[in-house]
Formats: sequence, structure tokens, C-alpha cells
Amino acid sequence: MKTRTYSDLFDLVQALCGVVFATIETPRIRALINRRAKKAYRATNYWTRFLKIGEGRYLSAPPVNATSLVANTGYFIESIGTTDFTLIGATANSVGQYFVATTSGTGDGTARPALSYVPYSEDGKSTIDTFLRIQKDQPYLSASVQDYEFMVDGNGATIVCGNLNPPQAWVTYKASFDVLYGSGSEESLLIPDEWFEYLAHGTYADYLRAEGQQERAVIADQEAELILQDELMRLDEQHTQTLISNRIFTNSNMQLRW
Repeated sequence: MKTRTYSDLFDLVQALCGVVFATIETPRIRALINRRAKKAYRATNYWTRFLKIGEGRYLSAPPVNATSLVANTGYFIESIGTTDFTLIGATANSVGQYFVATTSGTGDGTARPALSYVPYSEDGKSTIDTFLRIQKDQPYLSASVQDYEFMVDGNGATIVCGNLNPPQAWVTYKASFDVLYGSGSEESLLIPDEWFEYLAHGTYADYLRAEGQQERAVIADQEAELILQDELMRLDEQHTQTLISNRIFTNSNMQLRW
């Protein structure tokens, strides 16, 4: 997806403010830019670059060896190897089978500890910020896919009806945003193109407010919000939001529609 550079954004903020910032002022401007970036991120769950659609996620922890299984704990068979899982609680010796271990096993088979929820993080995949849908099969490849009802807590999303012990579910979610923009070694130099103008004008408004120019700040803030709303309207026109979350209505998306 398209990006712009932090230096271009910083130059635009300077141009809007009509000043050349002294070195001592640059951390404040950077902080204002990142504050606006967080606000842009929170404005919708459907920014294309953060939206992950129908991604396979385990409802389990990383696999452990059969010899490490704990009695009265639920597992999914990951690999059979030389282990006979039917001897330790499984009804079938097959990959993906859920069972509650009666004791530890023998051999080199592995099993995933069942969690009964989809964790926010999984190795090799983006961290989940907001769960949007959880489905039984990979969506949008067949005519009808079962949706799971779920509730979210500090661990992740717990399925509350249907098959409560699936080894895997397909999750549509908004990926977390933990980037700080700036020119430092641990900061990102690349700004999302869809946020660029909003960040510049929003930062300009915040700068005016900090300088005590309240009336000008209000006008600049209104212009920034119009820029942001225009980007949100573009998302709405793509119908992604309607397709993914057609049962969810919020004050924000109702305003955009009406």
C-alpha cells in the first residue's frame, strides 16, 4: 500500500504552521503527530492495511511432547508419531482430535494444549487488536460459513456457542498498531498515505491550540476532521465494512451512511 515519508509530513506541518521548528521543538511535534495517528487508527476497524480477513488461528498453545501431557487437561493431537493417544484419553488416534488427557503419554507424538479461546497473538502472525468475526471455515470461499458467537476478555476471544472445542477457527480482525512515527532509529519513517493529510492538518490544529490560538485551532481541527471523514467514506464505498460486519451498527458507521 502507498506510503509517504515522515520528513515530507514534518515539512508539511512546518509549512502549515509557517515556521521552521527549532531542534528543541521537534519532539513535541513528533508527539502530536503520533497522537493524531492513534486517533486515525481508532476511527474505524476497517482500515485496509490493518484488516486481516479469514485468517486461520489456533485455539491452543504451541504443541508439547506426549510425555509432557498433564492429566485432566484438554489437548488437540498435533502429530501421532509413535504415541497411541487412545491409551491416554483420546477416542481416536488422529490429528486434530480433541481429548482430555488421563495421564502423560509415551513416544514422540505431540499435542496442543487446548485454550478454548483464540489468543491475541500467535507466532508468525499479526497481533489482534479487535476481533470482528470468528468463523468455522475459511470465509468467502464458499456460499455459507458458520459464524461463532464469542466474547472477548484479556486472554482473547472465547467461543460461547456451537462447537466449543474446534482446533482452529478463521478470524477476521483489526491488527494492532504499535508504531511510532519519527526519524529515530526505532521509529517508522513511512506514513500511511491515507493518513498523511489528516496527520498534517490535525497536528497543525494541535500546534495552534498549544500556542493559545484557539479560534484558528478550531477551524484547522474542523478541516482535519473533514479530511479524515473523506477517507472513512472511501472505505465505506468499498463495502468491505458491510460485508464483514453487516450485523454491527455503531454511531460512527451510521453517521457515515446517513
